[in-house]
Amino acid sequence: MVMAKINEAARVGGVVDMSELLKTFTYDMAYRIVSGEFFLKEGRSKLFQDLTNDTSLLLGGFKVEEYFPTLSRVGLLKRTVRAKAERLRYRWADLLDKVIDYHENKDKSVLDNQGGNFVDILLSVQLEYSLTREQIKAILTVSKYNTFQMITNK
Repeated sequence: MVMAKINEAARVGGVVDMSELLKTFTYDMAYRIVSGEFFLKEGRSKLFQDLTNDTSLLLGGFKVEEYFPTLSRVGLLKRTVRAKAERLRYRWADLLDKVIDYHENKDKSVLDNQGGNFVDILLSVQLEYSLTREQIKAILTVSKYNTFQMITNK
């Protein structure tokens, strides 16, 4: 994909934003390591990238109440941040439910030939370790974040 975009730009004499291209490539690698080809379909890679960025902004954001303590008494900032966090949590839950559903409904004969990925492994040991769907989603969230950190070496 990366080389195809570079070749296309070279062929038409265009410019390539290498920073954005390599960032997208890094995200795609992290997603594919954990959950396979699921993220390559229907723009899910972009959705996951947006969710990751939104989460980073929310967690590492500027805390206005530290600099303006009187604003914390109003509670508006806290309610606003809480509402953003809830919306983000629902978006994550929806996406991870789709990942799990996709892998649960995948043809099992393909797994025997290809070995599967991390989601397939979690689903295969779900009964053995009494993993709930919420626990699997939590493991996937942490795994995707750690894989991304390892790839980007941050």
